[in-house]
Amino acid sequence: MDNLNEQHIKALDKAYSEFVQPEKLIEYLGSTQEFKEWAELGTPADLRASLIAFEKDGLYEHCVILKEILIEKEKLA
Repeated sequence: MDNLNEQHIKALDKAYSEFVQPEKLIEYLGSTQEFKEWAELGTPADLRASLIAFEKDGLYEHCVILKEILIEKEKLA
């Protein structure tokens, strides 16, 4: 039973690791509009963390979107 539980946790960890990769997230969301809607759900702290990850991967078009949404959220705060 412990081995099965350990395998399940490893599978979940792998799936999570793949999902949080910026390119995989873009692929999953499918469109720029869906990406914007996803980003709008985040807090300023979430957006800053995302901005760092997307910049690291060279996804500059998405960085622009994240930055615009971050600026708007900070104006409202």
